Formats: sequence, C-alpha cells, structure tokens
Amino acid sequence: MSPHPHPRRRRLAFAAFVCVVAGVLMAMVIAGEAGVTATPAPASTRAAGPLPLAAEQQPAPPRGCRYRPRTTSVRSGPAGRRRVALTFDDGPTSYTSRILDLLEGERVPATFFVVGRKVAGREDLLLRMLRDGHMIANHSYAHVDLSKASAAALRQIDDTQDAIKAATGFTPCLLRPPYGRTSRKLLGALARRHLTGTLWSVNPRDFLRPGTAAISQRVLDGVRPGSIILAHDGGGDRSQTVAALPSIIATLKARGYTFVTVTELLVSA
Repeated sequence: MSPHPHPRRRRLAFAAFVCVVAGVLMAMVIAGEAGVTATPAPASTRAAGPLPLAAEQQPAPPRGCRYRPRTTSVRSGPAGRRRVALTFDDGPTSYTSRILDLLEGERVPATFFVVGRKVAGREDLLLRMLRDGHMIANHSYAHVDLSKASAAALRQIDDTQDAIKAATGFTPCLLRPPYGRTSRKLLGALARRHLTGTLWSVNPRDFLRPGTAAISQRVLDGVRPGSIILAHDGGGDRSQTVAALPSIIATLKARGYTFVTVTELLVSA
C-alpha cells in the first residue's frame, strides 16, 4: 500500500479548504458592511469650500492709488508731459452731479476731495465717481484746520477715511488739508496713514465767485505741464465754476493737454 494519499482525495481536500476560506472571508465582508462606519477623512484632506469674505482678495483699487509717493506733500506733477489734474474740493453737493455729467460727456477724469460729513445720503455720487474713473480723496470731516495735527484733527482724517470706505469700499490715498494749511507734524501723521498731502499749483479762487470768464481765464493763464488745478464743487454757489468748465476743458485739450487724476499724474513723478 502506498504511503501517499490517493490523488483524487488530495484534490477533494484542497477544494474543501478553499470553500471554507472563501466562506470565512465573505462573512467578514458582510459583517463589516453592516456594522462599521467609515472614518471621516482628516480635515486637511477634505475638499476646500469658499473662504470667508474677509479672507478673500478684495477688488483692486482704482488705477493710480497704489503708487509709491516720493514725498509726503505735492503741489504739482512732473513737467515733462502735457498732463494736468483737475480737482474739486468741498463736495459732494448738488453741484457735484452736474460736474460729473459734464466730465462724463467730455471723457475727462478728475479728483474729488470729499468732506466726510457730506458723504451720508450721497453715497451714489461717490460710487459714480469711481465707476466713471475719477479719484476720491480726503478733505477732512468738517472742513477744519488740520495743521496742528491734534487728536481732534486726526479724528477728522480717520473719520473721513471711514466714511468714504463705508460708502464705497475704497480707501483714499490723498488728502488735501483745508485752506492749504499744513505742517511737518501733519505730514508725518499723513505718512503713517499712507496719505499724501496734496496742494495745488493753479488757483482761480472760484470760491469767491469772480465770474465765469474770470475763473476760466485764471486757469488757462496758470496751467503748465504737471499742473494741479484747484476748483470747488461745494461750499456755496458753484454755478460759475460749473459754467467755466467747458471752456477750460476745450481750450486745454486744444493746447494738447491730457486730463488725468492726481494719482495718475504722480505715478510718473
């Protein structure tokens, strides 16, 4: 008798073993599906959802407001190109909308130095300024002398920044001190706030209402390449200023000048 099992018996034994193993494995799979809960993936591997609004990249500011000033105060821009900046103080008021209409028709950008306390109720005018390509700047909250840079004066600056930002989402980078009164202390405070003090090189004294022809002639006589022109859209009756603008714009264009915002003027400084 052979000491080895018969080949047929070996095959049957192997087949039985395979069936047993397969049955055990199947039972384990069924039990796992019925009673085991999937483990959550670690937080770092989950799909990222939208970031909170505060963490999202904010819209870019209007062109020119990211320039790096070389000085804390300016009166004019570079004289190498025939470019000028038209600026308006003391608004927004009812005259502002008339000026915006006129500038839109002439395709002329300007810079508006806004009084903070006048923003409420006129937010639409500020939004239109930005939409039309103009620049908004700070002119204090209540048109007061800022030159002593006292705590109260600095609040005037900060409150105006806050009012403009709340109305438009835009933070100005220019400030014109009321009455043109400034000081080293004020300029230092402006620099810490990333603001450039902005004066002017052409002043037609339109706030005195000398007449439409006088306003126009004073501007045209004073303009040079790089000029910053001072005018007013608030602080009183500004109908003469509005009436003078078409002549000023048409004549300067005929002389080969291009109108830009103050920040655009200073980019090439």
